[in-house]
Amino acid sequence: METETFGFIVVLGLCLFAAAMVANSRLPHGVKLLVYAGLFFRVIGSWTRHEVLFDVYRGAGDARVYHRIGLQYAEGFLNLDFTRIFDSNSWHFSRWWGGQFMYWVSGFVHTITGPSLLAAFLAFSLLAFIGLAGFGVAFRRSFPHVPVTRYLRWIWLFPSLWYWPSSVGKEAIMLLGIGLSIAGFIGRKERINWLLLGLGMFFIFGIRPQVGAVVILSLVLGHWLSIGGRWNVQKAFQGVIILGAGLVGIWFAMQQIGAGGFDIEGVQSYLEDQTGSGSGGGSAIEEVGTGWANIPLALVNIFFRPFPWEAHNLMALFSAIEIWGMWVIVWFRRKTLWQALRHFRSDRLLRVAVPFILVYSVTLGMIIANLGIIARQRVFLFPFFFILVEAVPRVVHERKQARLRAAAPPVYAEGLHAGAVPQSLRTSPHR
Repeated sequence: METETFGFIVVLGLCLFAAAMVANSRLPHGVKLLVYAGLFFRVIGSWTRHEVLFDVYRGAGDARVYHRIGLQYAEGFLNLDFTRIFDSNSWHFSRWWGGQFMYWVSGFVHTITGPSLLAAFLAFSLLAFIGLAGFGVAFRRSFPHVPVTRYLRWIWLFPSLWYWPSSVGKEAIMLLGIGLSIAGFIGRKERINWLLLGLGMFFIFGIRPQVGAVVILSLVLGHWLSIGGRWNVQKAFQGVIILGAGLVGIWFAMQQIGAGGFDIEGVQSYLEDQTGSGSGGGSAIEEVGTGWANIPLALVNIFFRPFPWEAHNLMALFSAIEIWGMWVIVWFRRKTLWQALRHFRSDRLLRVAVPFILVYSVTLGMIIANLGIIARQRVFLFPFFFILVEAVPRVVHERKQARLRAAAPPVYAEGLHAGAVPQSLRTSPHR
């Protein structure tokens, strides 16, 4: 117990150090407050998930397996022995991605946290927080005319985004990878940060290559669906690289997951094989199946369920309250959402968000037939969805500014507008 507490205090110290660094930075005051709140909820989320693991699930779960194997790997890493990474004969699985990749990540994390499971929960939560910060950076660079605090409040404080990734699990690493990829793709002044993008894709492929394929497809569309001009040699060259690398990446992902081929038939065959995943247990629902006719039901399962009357336990009740609470937010932000959807091709981040939401939610809804798994897997949708809720497309902002300029009085000289009288022409009170 002392070891458990000591490790948690060490990682908690890292949180306090990060908060101190933010306090001494030039970040706006509102952003600083959200960073403090975000770090606080990571501590709450990791502690809550730890308690739920032992009090509700009696210690049963993937987190303890990743923790146990990770401790074995950490012993070697501390001695600078990385045989378990490069020697496939020492792997627990025949493939490098998925659970095997998680063992490596868990091993590296435990070299810092020690044997404390609670500390590892908090460390993984902080990794997810870094990924969400990447989303925030991408939003700020894409929409400088929108206060970034409007977006950060959702992705850093929304319950699913501080609860589900706060354990030794795949959700945290996936959020880290997707966030880094999006930040790298947006880059600075439409210059892609290839190093950051590649690092993010490495983490995504390490956990779920199939999701990596969806991210790559979204990035390719995000670059090539732009409207209007401002295409130059640099942008065209980046587009060619993205298209080529994207095709290779999607092909690699299909090969890793065992899809029948790099075409529609191969993808459909894979979806059919995976349909009904997680259909056991009390949270099981009816299978959706593949095909165009099943898309509406797949979307309903992802964006609306569990319905309130389906909440037969406390976790399901929280999930129902959260997802319907999100739609309350959408109702109040419906005008912004509609503008973002209508003009999504005018901004790179929107051009990535819309395809990812559509493709990922449809495939997830067709494959997964368990509300508990759906609640965990849809956390990757929320950062993209909140982009639509808060983003003001550049074309909408420019039109608004044009209307304001047109409504303003014409300017004749500096500091002078129609109706104003020059000082020299004013009537003196002594005349």
